[in-house]
Amino acid sequence: MEVYIDNQKTNFGRRTKDLEKILKAISKKLEKNNKVIENIYINGSSIEEFPFIDMDMKNVMEVTTKSYVDLSLESLNLSREYIEIFFEINSGFQENIIEKEEISTIEIEETDVFLNWFSDLLYFLITNYSFTFPELEETFETFKGELAILSEFKEKKDYIAYVSTLNYCVSDILETFIANIDYYQNCILNDEAQKKNLF
Repeated sequence: MEVYIDNQKTNFGRRTKDLEKILKAISKKLEKNNKVIENIYINGSSIEEFPFIDMDMKNVMEVTTKSYVDLSLESLNLSREYIEIFFEINSGFQENIIEKEEISTIEIEETDVFLNWFSDLLYFLITNYSFTFPELEETFETFKGELAILSEFKEKKDYIAYVSTLNYCVSDILETFIANIDYYQNCILNDEAQKKNLF
């Protein structure tokens, strides 16, 4: 298999026909350069289109990457949109409770997916960047605790307690975060500029 990363031919895929090993090696190399895999193409088509890849055939793998900086800035921009959607859905939950209507388990699941994504974003930010005030680490720890509580309520199907936790704890964290997104983006850009000046 020939492997190209960002249009540069590499030596990956020459010694092994194990796709998983190739991808792990690529990820490890990218991690050292503060990058992640963005897309993978096999013979010009997205890897998702291949239910099975015959590794005995001559294949060409093309990998596009994204830097941690780009990933962080993109995720912060997405978080604005996702947080707005969260508040719309949460408002719907509150209306359901007032009207004594059933709360949609699908929307609970979607909320859970968002909250876990947000937790991953917080973790990524605190492990890869140093912000001048340490509240983001505290926010992450608090948020992790709230996720555990929400998980218990969801397991018990106690959606009223679930929504109450969203209203009183999680909403405050998200409001504070969204108010500081510009600050986080500026810190990331400044951090990157300082790194470039060192080299």
